[in-house]
Amino acid sequence: MTQQSTVEPAAIAAPRRPVSRAIIFVVGILVIPFAISAIFNGYGALTVDSAFRMHAATVAGQTIAILTAVVMVGLTIRRRYALPAVLAVSLIAMVVAAHAFGAIESSGDLLLTRLDLIAETDLLNP
Repeated sequence: MTQQSTVEPAAIAAPRRPVSRAIIFVVGILVIPFAISAIFNGYGALTVDSAFRMHAATVAGQTIAILTAVVMVGLTIRRRYALPAVLAVSLIAMVVAAHAFGAIESSGDLLLTRLDLIAETDLLNP
């Protein structure tokens, strides 16, 4: 005597609930860039390695923010939101991208300043 399963295969796999756009926005634009910057921050003396590491962390975090903004626009279009929602999310994505590009540019300037400071300090040390 064998028992047959009464559970249907369709009942086993529960339907997946889509991830909220707000969660993707907050995690991709705020949490991940901040976490990357905090992890790779130079907490000790300023060295060439720590200056490059902090610059790379800033660029990586801001790149993730830009990609998150693009994904947000794509999700809004794919989920068939109304045209005003698509335009609003596109405007937010443009603002995020402009801010991120500005942060990357500022990080490059800060890297040059830090490298100059390191070079000046090395000249002062006998």
